[in-house]
Amino acid sequence: MTTNPADRLDSWKEIASYLRRDVRTVQRWEKKEGLPVHRHQHDKLGSVYAYPAELTSWFTTRQQTGPEVQSQSGEKTGEKTPGDKIKMAVLPFGNLSGSAEDNYFSEGLTEEMITQITRLQPGELAVIARGTAVNYDSSRNSLEQMKKDLGVDYVLEGKVRRGGDRVRITAQLSEIQDQTQLWAETYERDLSDVLSVQAEIAEAIAREIHLALNLTESERLTGLRKGQQRIKPAAYDAYLKARYHLHEMTPAAISKSIEDFKKAVELDPSYAPAHAGLASVYALLAIAPFDYLAPHEAMPKAEAAARQSLQLDGNLAEAHTALALVEHHYHWNWSGAEAHYKRAHELNPDYADAHLWYSWLLLALGRKEDALKEIEHTMRIVQETDPGRLVAVHATRGLAYYFNREFQQSVEECAKGLQLDPKHFMLHYIKGRSHMRLGQENECIDQLKAAAAPGEFPLVDAALGLAYAVVGKLDEAKKMADTFKDVMAKRYIPPTYFGMLYAGLGDRERALVWLDKAFRERADGLTWLNVDPMLDDMRPDERFQELVERIGLKQ
Repeated sequence: MTTNPADRLDSWKEIASYLRRDVRTVQRWEKKEGLPVHRHQHDKLGSVYAYPAELTSWFTTRQQTGPEVQSQSGEKTGEKTPGDKIKMAVLPFGNLSGSAEDNYFSEGLTEEMITQITRLQPGELAVIARGTAVNYDSSRNSLEQMKKDLGVDYVLEGKVRRGGDRVRITAQLSEIQDQTQLWAETYERDLSDVLSVQAEIAEAIAREIHLALNLTESERLTGLRKGQQRIKPAAYDAYLKARYHLHEMTPAAISKSIEDFKKAVELDPSYAPAHAGLASVYALLAIAPFDYLAPHEAMPKAEAAARQSLQLDGNLAEAHTALALVEHHYHWNWSGAEAHYKRAHELNPDYADAHLWYSWLLLALGRKEDALKEIEHTMRIVQETDPGRLVAVHATRGLAYYFNREFQQSVEECAKGLQLDPKHFMLHYIKGRSHMRLGQENECIDQLKAAAAPGEFPLVDAALGLAYAVVGKLDEAKKMADTFKDVMAKRYIPPTYFGMLYAGLGDRERALVWLDKAFRERADGLTWLNVDPMLDDMRPDERFQELVERIGLKQ
């Protein structure tokens, strides 16, 4: 390698500065990992020099292969192979404001940093989800455990103090394996400049871990850093509150988040993520398991918000996914929904929700093999970045087996998920439905009773009422019917559930009446019309087949 003496770095300090590390780290690299450092003839420790070209070549090779770390048993761990993604975790930012009421702000800022970093280079960088990262802290033992559990290479941690419309953010990036701080900075700005702070932190991370950004992302971050997009403090505050409420994922909490997202877009209509968030929550409340709002009430609002978000920023995976949900569950525009799901995958390959919901579409279309492949892909994503979501993937795979009439496999898959979360209602629900198809009515009832309290989830109430009727417990079945009536007086219940109930009871005429009503209301659940075993006895009826064709599904 040709070197130019004029470019020589003539001290440990200069070498460390060039590599953006501290002196102790580069000295350790020279001793243990062969960092190309030269010495003058008198061989004093401080009399060293190095050439930038040689350092760059060494460091590039190190980034590609990763240093080998051996366990006490001699087994190599932590090695990177070509094609492996760099992994990063963002630890919860500490709240220095002195009030627990401001936790929403620090937690929201943590999530926003995760979102910004995820967009840097999704093909090369995987970011651990917030729900998993909160299980670790910045202590040495905890970070080493994170690397062991999840293979994390880098960690971003920080603190935030907010006072009025001013915010002070301290952030630092560390490499876990070398226990080395790579970069640290403190920002004190008006809250309206918080987007530029996020961009500066993201750019620093990309620089420190040597990510090559594409032109679009680079231009976006440059624009944010230069203050080309500012946000009104009150709008950002409302946006973070909305994100905070979503953590609970209950109908009541989601309803609160709607109000805050609406406030955010009213205060600052130019902020695309707020529109995307509003679209997502409206869509969620109109589909199972929530079914809290009538589709004609929620879905047009979800669509309008998603399209507005994409008009402002066409590269938001969340907005594409929200629009896909509308096309999928409301318009039954199967090809349009698939296109938006796939675009979301391109923009954020690790966005598990987009993959999971896409598998639902594939199941509805009867593309069973494709659906199972997508579910397996989602399983790999959550294992790497968000293990807490594994139960949802087990539930979806259990549902796939149920639709494929592999009822025993469905029971076994749900049992695996229940080992992770014994109270997960969807796992109990699917397991109960599978027991029913196996003729195990008592086991079915036990599972459905464990799934949810009466009135909590209408789809569970409908299935339990049917199970009671099948085994002849008519008094219990009547109680469930009364529960249905009480719930209907307070909230929306999709007519689909009544259609499924009557189909299960063998009352084809009433089932068709309710399914036709569900069609007119574009109610959720009709997407499963052509695959749900509960409707098998309905399939020979020409009226049922006409309904299948009207929603664009093939026999």
